Amino acid sequence: MQFSELTPQEFDQFTRAHFSHFTQTLNNYNLKKDAGVETYLVGVKDNGKVKAACLITLTPVMKVFKYAYTNRGPVMDYSDKSTFDVFFEGLTAFLKPKKVVYVRVDPYEVIKERNHEGEVIKDMGNRYIFDYFKALGWNHTGFTRGFDPVVQIRWHSVLNLENKNPKTLLNDMDSLRKRNIKKAQKNGLHLRYLELDEIDVFRKFMKDTSEMKAFIDRDDEYYISRKKHFGDNVLIPLVYVDLEEYNDATRKDRDQLVKNIDKAKKGLEKDPSNTKAENKIKNLSEQLRNIEDKLAEGEQLLKAHGRELPVASSYYFITPHEVVYLAGGSANEFRHFAGSYLIQWHMINHALENNIDIYNFYGISGNFTPEAEDYGVIQFKKGFNAKVLEYVGDFIKPVNGPAYAAYKNLTKLRTFIGR
Repeated sequence: MQFSELTPQEFDQFTRAHFSHFTQTLNNYNLKKDAGVETYLVGVKDNGKVKAACLITLTPVMKVFKYAYTNRGPVMDYSDKSTFDVFFEGLTAFLKPKKVVYVRVDPYEVIKERNHEGEVIKDMGNRYIFDYFKALGWNHTGFTRGFDPVVQIRWHSVLNLENKNPKTLLNDMDSLRKRNIKKAQKNGLHLRYLELDEIDVFRKFMKDTSEMKAFIDRDDEYYISRKKHFGDNVLIPLVYVDLEEYNDATRKDRDQLVKNIDKAKKGLEKDPSNTKAENKIKNLSEQLRNIEDKLAEGEQLLKAHGRELPVASSYYFITPHEVVYLAGGSANEFRHFAGSYLIQWHMINHALENNIDIYNFYGISGNFTPEAEDYGVIQFKKGFNAKVLEYVGDFIKPVNGPAYAAYKNLTKLRTFIGR
């Protein structure tokens, strides 16, 4: 068994066959190489068979040195200590001559499953990972919560689709999710995927949402470059309202209500003491006023926006292992169309149709109190009957001890002077 560089084909075959994050894919390797990032594919082989695979990048620090990082890697069986030792000992030896100061890894390994109140549902029983890393000189950076612009989030909200179908999934959701999905399906909404040259439509939704909710979004280049290199493994669904269709359906509902009211009035004329018919007329009349308001809004929107009204868009990564909901935005003034719910439901079904067992709602803070900055997001994801996955976190190892000490001192100094 030995540590070695892998060919793109070896790396691709292994990561497709073994559970891995979208950053540990051949698409991402090609993106990094085309961007001029120093990138390597490394792993462990045993008699020619790949036992571990990893995409790792090197970034300049302190002018002459480098920092190494593998995003959600390596991909391997962490319970296999011999493979673990060969990989991480080999990785240190591989990086030393490349002037690497230190290396950071954040394995895509779950240590606990929780509910959305933060209560532990299942302990994965893999605490040995911490011992394995410590024995080889790695330091764990802690069990972090919250969001960081550099460090990967340690908490995901995930829906397990294994042995599920649309009916069982819908039944498992809370009443609000069920109601809004059904509402979206009735609202004359349509969905299509945006192409690379249409990505500005998605970006506008994200910019509006980030300004409204006061969070920092990724830049345009991030989304554009991933769509360019990942191709059909990035999907950007757009939901829009066909306002002519929407208004026609509303008119039909209105006309049916008018008929029902007339029928109830005739019944009341025959029997003026019929309080049931009288109450029915009141209820139907209230419904009629609401539907007339709805039609008036639809006609006004058609005049202002034309036939197609975009209401929501999202950004997804697709791997053989999971459908990942990276980001999404919606027009606040059109939230009542429930466009974001149609996107979620459509993409959940996309996963089912393609035999993908995990629908990943992606990051949450790990803070489960009502004061959490993303409490509303947590409740949204909880409503789909998702569970929370807590990941092992980050590990750092100095590769060049003296240079790493100098780097830490420089970082402290910059923090102190505000640079």
